[in-house]
Amino acid sequence: MTPKNDKYAIGKNLLIAVMTAVGLFSAIIFLSNSWIKIVTISLIAIMIIGWLVSHGLLRQTLKYTLLAVTIFSLSFATFEGYARGHIEYPPTFGTSQPGVTISYPHILDVSLIEAVQSVKNTLAFKLLMLEHPGETIIGIIALVTIDYQGGRIEFILSQQASNSFFNAMGRNPISFSAQNGEAYKIYDVPTVSLTDNALTASQIPPQQQTSNKSLQQIDDLGLQWYYNCAIEAYQNKTGIIPEITGLRISFCNYGSFQSGDMTYEGPSLEILGSDDYNNSPFGRSVFLANFQPNGTLNLINILK
Repeated sequence: MTPKNDKYAIGKNLLIAVMTAVGLFSAIIFLSNSWIKIVTISLIAIMIIGWLVSHGLLRQTLKYTLLAVTIFSLSFATFEGYARGHIEYPPTFGTSQPGVTISYPHILDVSLIEAVQSVKNTLAFKLLMLEHPGETIIGIIALVTIDYQGGRIEFILSQQASNSFFNAMGRNPISFSAQNGEAYKIYDVPTVSLTDNALTASQIPPQQQTSNKSLQQIDDLGLQWYYNCAIEAYQNKTGIIPEITGLRISFCNYGSFQSGDMTYEGPSLEILGSDDYNNSPFGRSVFLANFQPNGTLNLINILK
C-alpha cells in the first residue's frame, strides 16, 4: 500500500471513528429513553468491538454497518427533536380571543374525548407510541382559565407496556401541555399535583376502559351540566348565585377522598370556580365541586 493509500485509509477510518463517536453521543444524550435508544446504543457498541477485533471482509462489513447505524442514530435524534418541538396546535380549543387556548366561558363547551383525540393526532404522540409500545392511559386532564399566562390545557398520560421487556424499562408518565395559545409541549412528570387531592402519577392504575367510559359519560352530560349543578349546589348552601370569571376543570382517572360519612374511590371530575377579586390573574377561589362521571355530586366546598 502506497503512502497516499495509507493516508486515505487513515483518513477514512478517522472519519468513521468521529461519526461513530458523534452517533453514540447523540444516542446517549439526545434520544429519549426507549427500546430504540437501547437497541441503537447496543448495536453501536457491538459494531465497534467487532470492527476492532475482526479482519478482512468481515471488518469491511462491520465498518459499513456501523456507519449505517451511526447515520440512523443521528437522523432519528434529529427527527425526534423536530417531532417534539413542532407539535400541532390544539384544534378543538379555538376562541374569539387571540392568543388564548382556553377561556371562560368557552371552556364549558370542550369535549374531553375530542381533547384527548387532539393529542393522539399529533406526530409527537405517534412517535411516543412507537418508542413505548402499549396502551395509553389517560391519567389526568386539566383545563385551566385561572392562569396569568392566558389559559392552559394539560394531559397526563400513563402507559401499560405490551410485554415485560418494555415494562421493565420503566417510564414516567408523560405530560402534553399547551398554554397561552401556544402549541403542545412534552414533559416527563414523575409527580402530578393538578387536583386538590394532590394525586401522584404512580397512583393512577392502568384502567384504559375505565378512562374511556368515564370520559364518554362526562361528554354525554357536558361540562356545562356539571358547572350548572355546582352553581345550584352553591346557591342551595349560601342563598346567592356566585359571580364566576375563571375555572379550573380537572378529570382524574383514579382518586380517593373522604367527605363526611362518604368515601369515594374512582374517576372524578373536579371544578374550581373563581372570581376576579382585586383583578388578580389567579382570581379568588369561590367553590370546589367534585363529581363522579355519572353526575353524582361527591362534595361542594364553599371557599368564599
